[in-house]
Amino acid sequence: MSNKTIFAILRGAGMTAEGACGLMGNMMAESGMKANIAQRGMTSMSDEQYTAEADSSIIDFTRDSVGYGLCQWTYITRKAALLSFARNRGVSVGDENMQVQFCLRELQQDYPMLMLKLCTSTDIDECADRVCDQYERPAVNNYPVRRQYARDFFNQFCGSDALYELRQEQEPEINNTFNNTASQVANGFSGAFKTLAEYIQTKEFQDGFLAYVQGRKETL
Repeated sequence: MSNKTIFAILRGAGMTAEGACGLMGNMMAESGMKANIAQRGMTSMSDEQYTAEADSSIIDFTRDSVGYGLCQWTYITRKAALLSFARNRGVSVGDENMQVQFCLRELQQDYPMLMLKLCTSTDIDECADRVCDQYERPAVNNYPVRRQYARDFFNQFCGSDALYELRQEQEPEINNTFNNTASQVANGFSGAFKTLAEYIQTKEFQDGFLAYVQGRKETL
């Protein structure tokens, strides 16, 4: 799976280009966009051996405190959920597409406020910082590195005619997945935020969303 495909999946889940790139900038900082990578200095095994032994339950994947995958999941509960998510889909824990989908599920169910930010913000630095602080929570908050990676992705995918071309390729997928994403986000809110999430599902908002993307395209 290419980085462009990951970007398209995140956009299809409702994220702004800045939100998607802010998340991907953190992934790059954590793992170099490598889905089967085991945290350096925490195991003597190669990434391939570690992944194979995790898939085969030879190692105690969930409790070994080794960061793993695109987002370097480390805590017991999150690694256990990742492993279960992979097995329910019949794929390796190192499967890239599965990890992207798992990341989205975590954001929708466990970090709804952050998901809302990534779906509405056009401040790429803020998106990168929020993901670092709330989702990744690394030992060292290397904000400048994560911001730069996010900007690099934005320039790669949204510079020149890139956004227009991607929109043309992905418009059917974005339209089909938008309502599902809005419903999943809505489940994470209550009170005033519930009202906002319900508005996201209306035809008025969807028409506005598509008009916004079209406007972005025409400014390139």
